[in-house]
Amino acid sequence: MTTATVPITRDTPQLVDDLKNHHRQSHTHRADMLDLLGQLDEADIAAQYSENSTATWIRRELNLPTATAYEYVHIARGLRRFRHLFETFRSGVMPYSTVRLLLKYMTEQNEQELVELALVHGYSELQQIFAGADPVDETEPDAPFVTANVRDDGMLDFRALLPAMQGQALLAALKIAQLANYCAELPDADVLADPDKLDEIIQQAEHLPEACPPDHTEEPSRPRTKIDLDSLLRPPSRYGPPEKKDLYPAFIAMMDMVRTKPASPLRAPGAHVNIVLTEGGGAWMPQNISARSAEVRSYIANATVRMHLLDKKGLTINVGRAQRFATDAQVLALLTAWNHQCAMPGCSHTRFIEIHHIREWDEGGKTDIDNLIPLCSSCHSKISHRLAHIEAFGPDLYFRLKDGTQYISRNRSLPTRTRNFTGPLRPEYRTGTSYDD
Repeated sequence: MTTATVPITRDTPQLVDDLKNHHRQSHTHRADMLDLLGQLDEADIAAQYSENSTATWIRRELNLPTATAYEYVHIARGLRRFRHLFETFRSGVMPYSTVRLLLKYMTEQNEQELVELALVHGYSELQQIFAGADPVDETEPDAPFVTANVRDDGMLDFRALLPAMQGQALLAALKIAQLANYCAELPDADVLADPDKLDEIIQQAEHLPEACPPDHTEEPSRPRTKIDLDSLLRPPSRYGPPEKKDLYPAFIAMMDMVRTKPASPLRAPGAHVNIVLTEGGGAWMPQNISARSAEVRSYIANATVRMHLLDKKGLTINVGRAQRFATDAQVLALLTAWNHQCAMPGCSHTRFIEIHHIREWDEGGKTDIDNLIPLCSSCHSKISHRLAHIEAFGPDLYFRLKDGTQYISRNRSLPTRTRNFTGPLRPEYRTGTSYDD
């Protein structure tokens, strides 16, 4: 199936403006709709129409899914309570998803602060800001469990609900098993029979760029049963959790590893349980930002863990010009500093991570921690094709996209959007749209 491509014409800027305008208007209309719903909820509309609750009434009246109806009522009540948030939402500058996120943590005391944060940070960065925080409407998590029942057909029905720390440990084990399973599938070809040749191929594979797959790819009609040389040189991403399609073979491989203790020769920098401690005493996991600080701190107090403390100046792990590729220690430090995901503002990719030299290696850049940044291969390609640019000025990083959108990361903190690019740019990046405050 082919997809028609709309050519870029002189009308394209107008189409972009129309799209943004309708997007803002959709926020305004949804804000007004939810405000009306909040008023009807306060007037006890359910009793007037013989319904059990406002949610069941709007579900019937607007033909909504049950979950959507209950969510709308919850958000409507929040907007009636926090009017500054409502006015910001209604102005069109804040999307519904951000409103929904803010309401989990908003109080009368922090409403102004959270709204201001949402106006300068993207959704992905906001999720990291709230990492480890306790929601206002705190509910007790369900009790963990593991069940294993043999069905009538002989299949084992295995289910589990794990606490955040144990759940992340399981995902880390599955990641190791995924890569070990991948190596175990190597064909018995002559070229791979020699251990020295196999080590050489694996080393080459580790230093190849990890290519992000297209966003819209069809799932294979049947499981993968063999690996050819081309797929060997393009192994699964060593970062992030195993993909959904690989969970079953990874689980089987993990069982085999427990029974036979095979070792994977591939590096797996994503297969760790990482804990970040803040100077304010907070604790959170980059791979599971929903885990609450209290649970993470409890794990630290009752487990043997390897701590990695970051001070205000960050880490000093340098190899200069001695080698081009980042060391394992540098990769782990960078992943931890950037929350185990792509550092480009607005991007939340956790797989297919590559380490980018801010000052290019070919231009004399060093493989030092302050000159490295983790990017997914998609964002990395934007840098290569000059669709985006990253430049360091002291401890600060400046991100600039081709359309003039600009962000600044103060001392490697979460990037914030700015409409006035204050740092100097190299000549080839000085073109583009300029903004005034």
